[in-house]
Amino acid sequence: MRSSSPLSSPLWCVLPLLLWVGCSGSGNRPAPTPTPGEDSQDAGCVEPPPQQTPDAGERSDVLTPSRLLRRASLALRGTPPTDAEYAEQESAGDDTAQRAFVDTFVDETLQQPVFYRTMFEQARDWFNIPLIPRTADEPEYGVQQQRSIQRCPDGTAKAGAWKYFRGDNNACSGQKPDGTTPADEVSIEPWWAPGTTVTLVGYAANLSATGTGSVNGNPVTITCATSGPEGTCGCGPHAVRCHADFQTYAGFEDFVPYNGEGQRRLASEEPARLFAHLAWHDRPMTDLILGAYSVAPTRLQAAYVMQGIEGGATSLLDDDSWWRPSRFSSAPVDPEHTAGDPAAWREYSVPARNPFLLAERDYRFDPRTTTGAAKGIPAAGMLTSLGFLNAYPRERVRGARALETLACEVLAPPSGQTFNEYKRDPGTEGPCQHCHRRLDPAAIHFKRYAKQGSATEGWGAKYLMPGVGTVWHWPARWRTGEYPYGGDPFAHWNRWYAADTLLTPVTEAQAQTNPEALFIDFLPPEHTLLGQVSDGTVGPLGFAKLILAAGAFDKCVVRHLHAQVLGRDIDPAKEAGYLDEQTARFIAGGRKVRPFVKALTQSDLFRRGR
Repeated sequence: MRSSSPLSSPLWCVLPLLLWVGCSGSGNRPAPTPTPGEDSQDAGCVEPPPQQTPDAGERSDVLTPSRLLRRASLALRGTPPTDAEYAEQESAGDDTAQRAFVDTFVDETLQQPVFYRTMFEQARDWFNIPLIPRTADEPEYGVQQQRSIQRCPDGTAKAGAWKYFRGDNNACSGQKPDGTTPADEVSIEPWWAPGTTVTLVGYAANLSATGTGSVNGNPVTITCATSGPEGTCGCGPHAVRCHADFQTYAGFEDFVPYNGEGQRRLASEEPARLFAHLAWHDRPMTDLILGAYSVAPTRLQAAYVMQGIEGGATSLLDDDSWWRPSRFSSAPVDPEHTAGDPAAWREYSVPARNPFLLAERDYRFDPRTTTGAAKGIPAAGMLTSLGFLNAYPRERVRGARALETLACEVLAPPSGQTFNEYKRDPGTEGPCQHCHRRLDPAAIHFKRYAKQGSATEGWGAKYLMPGVGTVWHWPARWRTGEYPYGGDPFAHWNRWYAADTLLTPVTEAQAQTNPEALFIDFLPPEHTLLGQVSDGTVGPLGFAKLILAAGAFDKCVVRHLHAQVLGRDIDPAKEAGYLDEQTARFIAGGRKVRPFVKALTQSDLFRRGR
């Protein structure tokens, strides 16, 4: 008996072929016409576009006006349009008018503070700079390098006055540590509250040029201007060397990550804030890595001032340009604050805060042939920010992260390769050279910054710039590793700054003659980075020039902006021509973010949802 199942009928095998011929448009028969009331997208085939178009034979993928508005809103604001915006678009008129509404929406949004916020959040995710790590117990991290002071409690003789948090227990009673009276007392205008007057008591109020410190438990005389608020030395003019802490336990106010005004959080955000600042104020994006300026509120700028003072620039003690609002009221700020607000992310000259981060754009210093101290390293935007330098405590980590983040380099381990034997230089020996051949020529630019020791309530750690200025030098015996040079950073320098390596291209004879030659921080002409030869500029700025000359920086910025607006990265291998085209447009536009983002929203790919 023959089965009555439709699948067994010969006609069933012919139907798919007929449907395919009818829907493909390749046969002689016209495409089927849907019955009245039937949706053409569901009922059958879409009439193919004219054959001369690049999309011949494909369904139209141009976004409807409402979907285009949604895509623009998500790209520029990170949120979908509101109901009111949808309604306004609908009331604009026909399809052409509604698409014109999207263009107007993009123009308006690019001028709103939400665009600044979007750029900041994109850069924060992109850079992914961690909080400055602690090297001791919480709340230690130390970048502020200011001694914590707190108010004397109610019920004490000096209630409301400020004293050192530790080591001066009788000050609030008006007594010196030995019980004699009276304790030192002075009224000043503090840097953290301009226009007001506060009272310092005890050692914090000591205005003497010298004080008494301790070395190995023995009292020694110290110079307060260069030693800071150590021992019996005071907070200095306008209490610049101290930090007012309003919390129960000093230090946590600046340490905890959830305090948006804490210095540790501010330091980690500075690079992303600089990116957003450049986008908002239509500055060239090259200033992110080449500029001698950055952005920071007063509380963060204090850390740069302290670093300069620690290096011997004691004239900064009397400089009020970073904390007195009348001195910075004209500085460009973020759109979420007003000019002159101490909490605003305002533009500032980095060399003005720390003169060892130089304004010179072509500073060269070769310790192999030049004895004496280097003037410093040129400021280089986010690459010399305290958040970046301290978040990554080693030069190779800094170099690797800078390559990955700003040049879109991929440092991946090798597979199935044979290498020469590793002995002492990962840049030229063993399997690690697969990455270190690229990594070490970058890392060499980040050698002149290191942390020594740990802090208490944010003060006590030292941040060294070896071979720079008049302070950061040590007897040649630091190379032996003997006391007091057995710990970091000396142990690290002795271990990894080995002569005749890719990271340290100096001879052993040169290192013996001048141990500071090990801190060479520019790429000699016999080596290259991304195929580029250095012009000799030292420090992170030298690195920045190389990735810019290689074209890697521009392409990397374009890829990240493209991902933000269109929702996907550009594959540099499969879409090389498209990447070059977009990069050329970015450069031709002055490397400014706002016009480039607008151009992306007007592209055919954006309007087609691709």
